[in-house]
Amino acid sequence: MNDLRYAVRMLAKSPGFTLVAVLTLALGIGANTAIFSAVNAVLLKPLPYPGSDRLVQVMSTGFRGVRFGVSFPDLHDLRALSQDFTGVAAVRTQRHNLTGAGDPREVQAAAVTADLFDVLHVHPELGHGFAAVEERNPLALLSHGLWVTNFGRDPGILGKSISLDGRSFTVVGVMPTWFQFPHEDVQVWTPMGEFLSQNPQVETDRGVHFLNAVARLAPGVSMERVVGDVKLLAARLSASDSGSSGAGRQLSLTGQASPGGGAPSAGGRSILDTGFDVTLLRDAAIGDVRRPLLILLGAVGLVLLIACANGANLLLARATARRREMAVRRALGAGRGRLVRQLLTESTLLALAAGIVGVVLAGSGLQALLAVWPHALPRTPEIALDAQVLAFSLGLALVTGVAFGLLPAWRASAPGIEQSLREDAPGATGGRRRLQGTLVAGEVTLALVLLVGAGLLVRSFIRLSNVNPGFDTRDVLAARIRLTPARYSAGAQQKLFFDNMLGSLQAHPGVQSAGLASTLPLSGNMFMLAFDPRTVRPDYPEPVMILRSSDISPDYFTTFRIPIRRGRSFTAQDRAGAPPVAVINRATADQLWPGQDPIGRLLTIGGPRGPGAPITIVGLIDNLRSASLDATPQPEIYRPAAQQSDLREMWVALGSGNGRPLQLVGAIRDAVHQADPEQSIGDIVSLEQLIGRQTAARRFNTTLLTIFALLAVGLALVGIYGVTAYAVTQRTRELGIRMALGARGVDVVGLLMRESLRRVGVGVALGLLAALGVTRALSAMLFEVAPSDAVTFAATALLLISVALLATWLPARRATKVDPMVALRYE
Repeated sequence: MNDLRYAVRMLAKSPGFTLVAVLTLALGIGANTAIFSAVNAVLLKPLPYPGSDRLVQVMSTGFRGVRFGVSFPDLHDLRALSQDFTGVAAVRTQRHNLTGAGDPREVQAAAVTADLFDVLHVHPELGHGFAAVEERNPLALLSHGLWVTNFGRDPGILGKSISLDGRSFTVVGVMPTWFQFPHEDVQVWTPMGEFLSQNPQVETDRGVHFLNAVARLAPGVSMERVVGDVKLLAARLSASDSGSSGAGRQLSLTGQASPGGGAPSAGGRSILDTGFDVTLLRDAAIGDVRRPLLILLGAVGLVLLIACANGANLLLARATARRREMAVRRALGAGRGRLVRQLLTESTLLALAAGIVGVVLAGSGLQALLAVWPHALPRTPEIALDAQVLAFSLGLALVTGVAFGLLPAWRASAPGIEQSLREDAPGATGGRRRLQGTLVAGEVTLALVLLVGAGLLVRSFIRLSNVNPGFDTRDVLAARIRLTPARYSAGAQQKLFFDNMLGSLQAHPGVQSAGLASTLPLSGNMFMLAFDPRTVRPDYPEPVMILRSSDISPDYFTTFRIPIRRGRSFTAQDRAGAPPVAVINRATADQLWPGQDPIGRLLTIGGPRGPGAPITIVGLIDNLRSASLDATPQPEIYRPAAQQSDLREMWVALGSGNGRPLQLVGAIRDAVHQADPEQSIGDIVSLEQLIGRQTAARRFNTTLLTIFALLAVGLALVGIYGVTAYAVTQRTRELGIRMALGARGVDVVGLLMRESLRRVGVGVALGLLAALGVTRALSAMLFEVAPSDAVTFAATALLLISVALLATWLPARRATKVDPMVALRYE
């Protein structure tokens, strides 16, 4: 307590030193606290289900490692592994149009097997779940958010009916606030049996993969055993179904396809099916954010090390002013350990104060980050400054206090009494300056590593932003329209609705063009056609070719400003009953008809009911980056929407021509309501917004690492400035003598600059070597930039050297303004 009281008095006597030290350390501690809160919520915390470490996700794996859902027969086979699993449940996400509860709206729903909540060990907040005997009944569980927003927390909601897609569902429960399975957008859960009663064909068709399976491991069963048993199951199924063909398989990589678009009618596992993949549910929920988060955590760790080096330099400089105090204490009998304890008490007190300020900064920073990038990370609602994060911050502050205070304390207590009391002995501060120079070189090394990493990500993001996707991304607004099945069950009704809607939009003065598409570029929603390309090209090297498929209206290519390179686009004559036609991209042409003109060629793609009619290729377009900006363009095929029998869900796209497509939101709403006042509207987005969503994770990582790199550089420059200024103060007599003997101001500045440049040069050299090894961890986060990109390394090194020289020049220049006579009388 005596040490603590004395430490408080000493720090209060030097408010400037205390403020600078606290703020320097607070930046490092605050950055670490903010990132650790994300790491804790996303990577360390278990999922909010009891025994979540025993929950696994089971998916099918196929051609070229594609992962997709399981079929209903597969689910039965997985449930038969009773020695491995205590339960296997399944869920299928879908959309419903909700009416009768305010304005018509589209809700994200999930059809689930009755045992899902038992497998997850979760119970509704109100009411009950689905019993097996009720699984064929139209029942509904509401999310807590939907219950609050649309039903005003009605405590009598149980037993009431809601209208989903024009059908009545009875509400039997409300889920807890935190429940977000399979993802946070789901607002309604309905029984899987009710879905199967509407689509009975999928119960026996092993080729229709529409389920996400989740299972709970049996007690004592290891993941290794489960993986082995599931592999044996897949091998047995493949052997029993080896005679089935994979031609004509249609997949939806978002799980939103109609169940009718499945495998051949033979009912066996298709050629795409190669096995099952078992993953811990927590790992599946995390996705691919583990490495970026750990990299950010390492980055803020380097920032904290630089802050500690700055704090140590401050304490070393302060030790000079206190050397007589330490000598007197030694003379009065204080041992070295006693002095170290006193000085560590002061450094720890500084670190604890910095920890408090850092937690405040972290809280504000987290709110800002989550507001700007609400979907950049999974499990975002769980990211908070909770007890675990605060405990981490406290421990970090204590460790920091010891880390940056121990070396200065040891040095301050080391000199002998006579040497410490000697008036400004030449060697008294030489060793301290060397130690400070070493710390500065270390700061430069760490700062350069961060600066190189940030530079690589920035260059990568710039290249990604400059990618030409092959279509207009500035003037296009799109809305997803999912027609209510009960009201639009026939293809003729669906086409009439969209024709009426397009007619209204094309008459709007702000709309240059309007088109329809079953999938929208960059939306993440892709329908895939898989067929045997050897029916077209016998020497094709693989038995399966996958085409990205989209059904479009004639004005689609005009709206997206996609030029037709050969042949023609679709016309009004390409309607139902006319010969099937298609437009393909160059990737498709190069794979099926290399070196030949594809126009007029025939392509036959089967379907679930057998081989389809031959399709005539009438047009060729360039390769588009439809899946994502950083993905290699894949083969694509476009077919006239008017020749398709099911247009239940379509995107309507508008070209504004003025660069402000969001101004047409009202036009879409009016056109839909004119066509049908009861029809809801799904997402309304511009192509620029879709690009923003796709690049959100990259922008998040790039921005944060850049901020941390700039923070590290700033702290390093403060350290360089402080050491140089300290050296000028300590060497006032020496510099005065040099000037009295004829040295010019430029000579004095050059002397100090050369000394600083040696320290900085050593730090830059070590930093470049360290960056060469560290930046390899960024490989998966880069786009068209190598981890050892010479331009980035050279530019960041020159930038750091330049600003370091500036930080040296400012105090060095001040030394030339000292009067030599005043300097000779110094002390």
